[in-house]
Amino acid sequence: MSIAWRDAMNVGEPMVDEDHKHLVDLINAFELAISGGRKIEHKKIARVLLSLVDYTGAHFTREEALQRAIRYPYHESHVRSHRDVLKKLSDIVTEYSRTPEGPTRDRMVRDLAGFLKEWLVDHIIQSDLRMKPYVLQMQAQKAESLRRKREALLNSQKMAGIEPALEPLGRPDLIK
Repeated sequence: MSIAWRDAMNVGEPMVDEDHKHLVDLINAFELAISGGRKIEHKKIARVLLSLVDYTGAHFTREEALQRAIRYPYHESHVRSHRDVLKKLSDIVTEYSRTPEGPTRDRMVRDLAGFLKEWLVDHIIQSDLRMKPYVLQMQAQKAESLRRKREALLNSQKMAGIEPALEPLGRPDLIK
């Protein structure tokens, strides 16, 4: 059964949320390639598995950067869990590539599908959603900072006798 994305799984940072959606898509593609009682397409599995390992590493890099930006108090333990998952995925790929096609490899792939779903759901629900309050706090602070900059700019324009514009001089980049 495939994983259905729900808005409740969003951590509030669009980049990370899109990463999570893509990881769900990859795991669903992996499951689709082994479902239906038909012969497992190992070339397709290998491609999805490599994409998953590659994308997971890139996602972890982006997520860890976000954690540093929001001063996430569980950052160090989260990084360790990321390293553990990457090592496990790497070990799985190595073992998969060394195992000849047949019942053993097929069983390995089916077991892997269960692990991937458990890991992803645990990673997002148990781990990443703990970041949400910190993400929302950072976004609120940025919005407040932007509001103050706009207010200061409008006051400066008024003091200088310049007609205030919605965006200063048509340049929204000046208020960032």
